[in-house]
Amino acid sequence: MKVFLLVLPILLPIVLALFFRWRRLEGKKLTNASLLAICLSALLAAANALMPQAGEISLRWTDMLTLSLRVDGLSRVWLLLIAVIWPGVGLYATEYLEHDKNPGRFFLFYTVTQGVLHGLSMSGNLVTFYMFYEAMTLLTVPLVLHNMDQEAVAAAIKYLVYSVIGASAALIGIFFVGSVGGNGDFASGVLTPEQLAGKEGLALGIFMAMLVGFGVKAGMFPLHGWLPTAHPVAPAPASAVLSGVITKMGVLGAARVLFSIAGADRLRGTWVQMTLLGLTLMTILMGSLLALKEKKLKKRLAYSSVSQVSYVLFGLFTLTEWGFVGAVLHVVFHSLMKNTLFMAAGSIIHKTEKTYVNEMDGLGRRMPWTYAFFTVASLGLVGIPPTGGFISKWNLAQGALATGLSYSWIGPAALLVSAILTAAYLFTVVIHGCFPGEDVKKEPRCEAGLRMLLPMGVYSALIVALGIFSGPLITYLENLARTLL
Repeated sequence: MKVFLLVLPILLPIVLALFFRWRRLEGKKLTNASLLAICLSALLAAANALMPQAGEISLRWTDMLTLSLRVDGLSRVWLLLIAVIWPGVGLYATEYLEHDKNPGRFFLFYTVTQGVLHGLSMSGNLVTFYMFYEAMTLLTVPLVLHNMDQEAVAAAIKYLVYSVIGASAALIGIFFVGSVGGNGDFASGVLTPEQLAGKEGLALGIFMAMLVGFGVKAGMFPLHGWLPTAHPVAPAPASAVLSGVITKMGVLGAARVLFSIAGADRLRGTWVQMTLLGLTLMTILMGSLLALKEKKLKKRLAYSSVSQVSYVLFGLFTLTEWGFVGAVLHVVFHSLMKNTLFMAAGSIIHKTEKTYVNEMDGLGRRMPWTYAFFTVASLGLVGIPPTGGFISKWNLAQGALATGLSYSWIGPAALLVSAILTAAYLFTVVIHGCFPGEDVKKEPRCEAGLRMLLPMGVYSALIVALGIFSGPLITYLENLARTLL
């Protein structure tokens, strides 16, 4: 039964999505059937995450070429995250795409991607992870390409090229691990000194390539350019999950390399750690500055994702318990906050066709609930108590100081500067919408429908609730950190 539960969250959404496409369902039948498949798959994934022992599946050809599925401490976090995000954004998409020419194509790839993400989260070794990782890239390209105009095609190509470059760096690492006698299994422990004897320098270079490769999906400098290109042209539901979930799969890949292949002790204090910390801090500040400069709302949020996901990578690369806890907390909170922000932006564009921040004067009066949820998510992203963003950023700052490096204060200083910039580029949207001045022409309300508002409301409530009652999650992550570091 436990083994069956491992396979079903992967196969169910894929089989059902293909069946709906074969039956050529349209309109409400399509959206209702797709949403049901997504919710059932999410429940199965959550069941795997919440079971004490979910079992294991392993199909072995050689020590290295083995397909393995299992649920461990990291898997549980990512499975629950997908279980919360995917149905909510799917519900939002049923209204957003109500008058779209090809909703069937969107829901096909959206639903199949859910199954692949479950497989990616439960991957037990490098080969399995790489297989699902590449499948995720290929399946999300059509989500970026959905509008099929020239700009969407260019963005999809750029996304694909960047993703292939990153995955190739990870593939080199898989070959290296196999060449030194490793099996790439996440439960077997890191590569031993005997396996790397005489190849220590090469190993550091390979680990660096793998971490930068997975960092591409997370939007880390210098290969971050796909994010601000893809988000403005993708439908709002696609933008939401690209930023809230897909980028986090790059983070999961980096975590697997750090703690299951290379080992924190091997990388601590090396040029690899110093370089990665420098790259993430550069990305954090660069993304915030570019977001502040950008006038187009969805592109501003895309640059924000470039900055914020590097908060997570920075926490991992501190190789400290505090940093790990802060990083995974920010995975959860950033997903909730950025999904809310992109869905709110999509609602504004969907109802008013306004895309630039300076066009949105007075929209808070016309779309009060949308702007309320946008404001809550903005407060969280800045890191203002009692939202979850404050908790994660506090732990990230503590993790930076715990490294013991002579310049460890640079990390918290960069986070503080980025928080100020985040307030500037997000609260500007709120001010334009809610405090436009008396000379703005009063127009009738044009609020989004319930299917769009409900997911934003739930995520906004979670942003605050998990910030106030974060104790159990922090305890779980502290225990997990002690097993990995």
